[in-house]
Amino acid sequence: MKDKKYSWISFTSFGLGVFLILHPLLTNIYPKFFMVIQYIGITLTIILSVIALLKKNEKKPLAIIGLILAIIMMIFVGILLYISFNKYSPY
Repeated sequence: MKDKKYSWISFTSFGLGVFLILHPLLTNIYPKFFMVIQYIGITLTIILSVIALLKKNEKKPLAIIGLILAIIMMIFVGILLYISFNKYSPY
């Protein structure tokens, strides 16, 4: 039986998850691309995390952390969209 190792998929999903969490700090530099980068990043992170979780010879912790970070940002972006597009929002 082979030893389980982290592959590039796990590292990429973890790295994208961390980038998604840290990206709002950089929105003063690139404010126009915030939502586009978040949509693409969340989708890629979830897809890569699920692929890493389905692989047999793959360690799971980095993929799980990346998936959790992507879900947190998906909720954050969803709340931002709800607040900004809500008809009765004072903002």
